[in-house]
Amino acid sequence: MVKKLAVLAAGMILASSTAFAAEDSELKKFPIPMNHEKFELEEPDYLVGGIVTSVVHQILPISAEARFFAPHMDMNVQSSKFHYNGGPVSLKGTLGFGNDNAPEFIFRYSGLTLDYINVDGDGDRSFSAANPLTFGGNTFTGNVHSSDKFQYAKLTFGSSLFSILGNGVDWNIGLAGMYWKGTVTETATGQSKTKKFGAPLPMIGVGAHVQPLPVLKAYANISGLPLGSHGHFYDFEAGVRVSPVPLVSLNLGYRKIYAHLDYHNDSGEISLKGPFAGLRVDF
Repeated sequence: MVKKLAVLAAGMILASSTAFAAEDSELKKFPIPMNHEKFELEEPDYLVGGIVTSVVHQILPISAEARFFAPHMDMNVQSSKFHYNGGPVSLKGTLGFGNDNAPEFIFRYSGLTLDYINVDGDGDRSFSAANPLTFGGNTFTGNVHSSDKFQYAKLTFGSSLFSILGNGVDWNIGLAGMYWKGTVTETATGQSKTKKFGAPLPMIGVGAHVQPLPVLKAYANISGLPLGSHGHFYDFEAGVRVSPVPLVSLNLGYRKIYAHLDYHNDSGEISLKGPFAGLRVDF
């Protein structure tokens, strides 16, 4: 009796297995549509974009950025060869310069950053014989037209002090260079004088950034160097960077470049400050 029951049970198990196998085979032939959304967890697009950008940066950390910089620029110089009415010569107040756009280009590779800014401007003013303009040692009166070119380049190397979940603090060292060329022309006589100067400026800096979302980063950094009795120099920038799609970012912020230099009885002050908007592409 027991043997019969065992044989019967084995037969039922075998039949059930065969039936399930057949049913499974039929289901494969005629699949039943299923709503996979109930069973799959989809990653948000912004998270995927952030992961892609991070991976590409680790493999090939190169980026290029073009900015539209709209600064308020002024320069004040005073010496025995540059003065007006006993005081400094100012691009805006003395020579009548306005605010000009300053195209900016930034190239980054790993920890290296090369930044270049160019500003061209001009102005017109009239000077009396009682209060002439002294520019480069020459005296100018009547209607005077002025033009100038200012170029700023900065090469820095930076690295992270620490970073946690996209937030961190960085340091950098580098060298900045300023070059200025100015020309003043007396309209009536055609008398003209051109002067130019340049200065290399070493710098050290620190910056911080926070990343509340993979597509959004806020940052601020400052670099410069105190020059003791000869003055000081700094370059400050703060902004936000938004990445609507992987590898492409929009950068909005504010920047100020300032230098004050003293040498014997000569002094000069350069200020370049204002908002900017940039488009960055990571390769």
